[in-house]
Amino acid sequence: MAGAQAAVTILCAATFGSAAARAGLRVGTDYPLACRYARTELDRFERCARRNGDVVRIAPDHVARMRFRRGLAEAAIDGIGWLWVRRDGLARPVFILDAGPDLFEQGLARGWHRGKVAFYDRRLRLVLPTPYDWSFPFNARGEALVCEGCRPDGRQPSSMIGGRWGLIDRRGRTVLPLSEDDAASDRYFGRS
Repeated sequence: MAGAQAAVTILCAATFGSAAARAGLRVGTDYPLACRYARTELDRFERCARRNGDVVRIAPDHVARMRFRRGLAEAAIDGIGWLWVRRDGLARPVFILDAGPDLFEQGLARGWHRGKVAFYDRRLRLVLPTPYDWSFPFNARGEALVCEGCRPDGRQPSSMIGGRWGLIDRRGRTVLPLSEDDAASDRYFGRS
């Protein structure tokens, strides 16, 4: 029995090693990005993460050190920004809110998908891609204030200016169509 277990261990190690080689990864050096964990004084940790397109992975030894709350941990990666991290190491870059990742409002956090605003659930699955350039989070009525053609004003923290603004629901359906007036923002912020 011990010999069979050793053979399985060697086979698994050889399979992992060859899979890593085929993927162009070098075991031990395939996480070139540094991370900062939230709730650990934001100390910088080298060789923490890797990015392949839209997919970010956190190294297993770093995931083991992170503090998870409701299945997610917070991390920041230079050049990427703030991310939510799952226990399996999958991480999703999201909007920056104050000094951390975007919060889940109505169960969704804002991020990017193909250069446009998207909403992700707590499992970090893309649930609502949009054609919009920016968005506020969903409010208590389940509406998000979105814009097309808006841009940052250049200040820190920045505000979005210009463009046309409207409201969508959690399914991406138009509640108020895009317009240059304040009707959508008035409704979103409860000013009307």
